[in-house]
Amino acid sequence: MEITEKNGRKQIWLQTEKELRAYVHPLRQRILQLLALAPAGMTAKQLADRLQIAPSSAGHHLAALERIGLVRLARTELVHGLTAKYYEAAPADICLRDTEPAAAEMKNALMQDAVNGIYGRMMRAVRELEERGEAPGPGDGDTMTGVIHLTKAEAAGLQETLLAFFAAHDRPREGTVPYEYAVIAYAAGETT
Repeated sequence: MEITEKNGRKQIWLQTEKELRAYVHPLRQRILQLLALAPAGMTAKQLADRLQIAPSSAGHHLAALERIGLVRLARTELVHGLTAKYYEAAPADICLRDTEPAAAEMKNALMQDAVNGIYGRMMRAVRELEERGEAPGPGDGDTMTGVIHLTKAEAAGLQETLLAFFAAHDRPREGTVPYEYAVIAYAAGETT
């Protein structure tokens, strides 16, 4: 594992099969998603209740995510005489290097699951709006597809702009709600 920084954000480079396995575990992915949507943080017990698993299991997965730098202790509180530990998603980007054959397969599966998961959760949210009799609006969820024509420099600039925007909006502020996103862009053809 290598840790670098870009645009003021920590980048965690996972390279080996073992590092990727620690990250790609389905429960850990769900924990990261739940923590990203919980600005006040969550305890292992709260996560366990949401995921319908034992608190010790949630604690085990939190510890694994904390070891690779994706989860951090947000605060502790005294609750009924016990110290409750609240965890939050760390402001970091995961970067994947497929240096081993199994790592490349896991990277592909992880990316497909991530995009499918975000799309599925968006469609569920839109359906819930419609079931309540509300018409989904522009800020309720959208997918955009198409082709744009960019130079390599423009593509790099677009990536930098997106990364800077995401970094500037990765923490809750008053009046904001969390939005999940997935952006896929690649050079689809030859230079004209």
